[in-house]
Amino acid sequence: MLERLLQRHPRILAECAVTERLRRRPGIELHPTLYNTPLIYGPDTARRELMSIYREYQSTARDAGLPLLLTAPTWRLDPERIAAAGVPTTINRDAVRFLIELRDDTSRPDDPPVLVGALTGPRSDCYRPDLAPDAATAERFHTAQIDELSGTDADFLLAQTLPSVDEAAGIAQAMGATAKPYLLSFCTGTDGRVLDGTPLPEAMDRIDTVVPRPPLGYFVNCTHPRFLLKTCPAGSLERLVGIQANGSSRDVTVLDGSSSTVADPVDTWAADMLELHREHGVSILGGCCGTSVEHLCALTR
Repeated sequence: MLERLLQRHPRILAECAVTERLRRRPGIELHPTLYNTPLIYGPDTARRELMSIYREYQSTARDAGLPLLLTAPTWRLDPERIAAAGVPTTINRDAVRFLIELRDDTSRPDDPPVLVGALTGPRSDCYRPDLAPDAATAERFHTAQIDELSGTDADFLLAQTLPSVDEAAGIAQAMGATAKPYLLSFCTGTDGRVLDGTPLPEAMDRIDTVVPRPPLGYFVNCTHPRFLLKTCPAGSLERLVGIQANGSSRDVTVLDGSSSTVADPVDTWAADMLELHREHGVSILGGCCGTSVEHLCALTR
């Protein structure tokens, strides 16, 4: 289904920030290691806030007549963290079911497609490539969660906020062994490189070369479209299908840990996203840190 969507639709929306928006809302307490995921169980007020964010994105895509990618809140829900947190061992499957049911409850027969992905993340800090495991270690570490997610009704798998090509290669090996279509998303810096220093075109080519079943395409996130526009020549990003961009054009390593949301003017952000779409054919556009439904609305305009 994801492959067909990419073939048929030159413009696709992806969700903007979820966890960061919840963090800024009064009365919402995020888990120290699992963040927003346990909110699928409650308390009721927090669960409704989580649902309302996803519904805003779904409504925006519906009004624009554009397909939408949503991702279940399963980022970094590996067995070690789940056991340490003392939450239900079924939390990965429960989170995917939560979002699929929400999608289906609010869908209409003539709506544009809304696909639900199952998300995984890096083993360690997404801004610290020096802490990332090598490919073999990454494959062993991530396989348990990936296998569990692949057994759900999610439409695709997505590995997001990856700071290292080696870890991405290990994840690709694990995802490629499943029956699900999958995408890989790198954290990239102001120089347009993956945070481990690898130029983005080289990173995509390396994984395409070493993995028996490569991803359908690649994303970048926790970055700004202007960084790619400045550093990546025409024709070098043919395998880049999506971006979930920060709302700010500042260096992500400077933004990390900020006590307040930092963002450029929304229309300026959207104009840069449109330029990336036009110059490099990046078809899936959405937001990351510092973005909200206003950013998605600006993209549709």
